[in-house]
Amino acid sequence: MQSAAKRTESHGRAAIALAEASGTIGRMLRLILVRHAKSAWDDPGLADFERPLALRGMVAAAWIGETVVKHGWLPDRIICSTSRRTRETLELALARLPADRLQPDLIWSDAVYDRRDHDYLGLIAAQGGDAKVVLLVGHNSATEQSALALSAGGEALGNFPTGGIAVIDCDISHWMDLAPGCGRLVHFLRPPRG
Repeated sequence: MQSAAKRTESHGRAAIALAEASGTIGRMLRLILVRHAKSAWDDPGLADFERPLALRGMVAAAWIGETVVKHGWLPDRIICSTSRRTRETLELALARLPADRLQPDLIWSDAVYDRRDHDYLGLIAAQGGDAKVVLLVGHNSATEQSALALSAGGEALGNFPTGGIAVIDCDISHWMDLAPGCGRLVHFLRPPRG
């Protein structure tokens, strides 16, 4: 029986070979994975879904927006968990985007929260639409698992911190073609401590 890792590697190579054969290899889509910023644990009575950002998280969320703008990683579509900490992360990050820019299509998704212990590949494939750049604000371990699964080179991320950003260029022309190994990790940034 073939191991899951071998099937994943084989599937990724097959997707890239198919893209090369069909002439679509140059039509990359970009995925920006963001783990929500640091949340507060002050109120033990709050459900996990309702935890707000900590002060450190608010600073990191602003940094996320500034970083996206500074590098020109402006998304066409944003998929965000409906949990309070991810909504607050996104709202603070979006406040840093240029006001005169066309606003990205925004999808609030319960599934991002529900899949937090898996990966987001199927969700991104289903909800990416015709966007060239998708930004997903989610949770770990799914954020880290998605980055690892997509990276054809198997790049080691280490710990995907709260407020972390992974930018992955995917050798596909449609999000529905998203598959393990079809991408390349081009940036992995951690928020500054302070």
